[in-house]
Amino acid sequence: MKKIFIILMVLAVGTLPLNVKADSDKITVYMFKGITCVHCEQALDYISEHLDEIPDNVEIITYEITEDNDNAELMDATADYIGVDKTQNFGTPFFVIGSNYEKGYTPGTWEELFAYASDYEENGDYEDIVQKVIEEEELDVKSEPLENVISIPNNTVTIIVYCVFGAIVLGFIALMVFGRK
Repeated sequence: MKKIFIILMVLAVGTLPLNVKADSDKITVYMFKGITCVHCEQALDYISEHLDEIPDNVEIITYEITEDNDNAELMDATADYIGVDKTQNFGTPFFVIGSNYEKGYTPGTWEELFAYASDYEENGDYEDIVQKVIEEEELDVKSEPLENVISIPNNTVTIIVYCVFGAIVLGFIALMVFGRK
């Protein structure tokens, strides 16, 4: 019995690295956004309500271009690099994943971007074009991870709010019950 346990432990530990992905295996969706862009807010609202739909191998990085000229230059240079027609509907939001891009936002945009990520993962041909442009152009850009631009409910705060609300409800019930006497 002891030998079987040891064999199972060796097998379990031996397969761990196969199941763990390093951050370098992440496929990045870049979102170029503007401060006053309504469609950008809609895209961020949608993804904040559907966080569980983000594939494990995908990270989302945002660049605000309205007040940051370097970020705006990055968006423009990236669009040039991947051959985007900037004369037709070019603005924010602008999404880039590998050599694929989406201009604007519609309800199916995130699904399309995640489908690109899935294709890259299956084919193994993902190249981080935005990072390549940053290095080639030597840009000093300021990115923000998704967590910084959307509101993610904190579990501790949620529990505290429910406890306080529960205490208030119990207090009213106690007042009604004991107030009748």
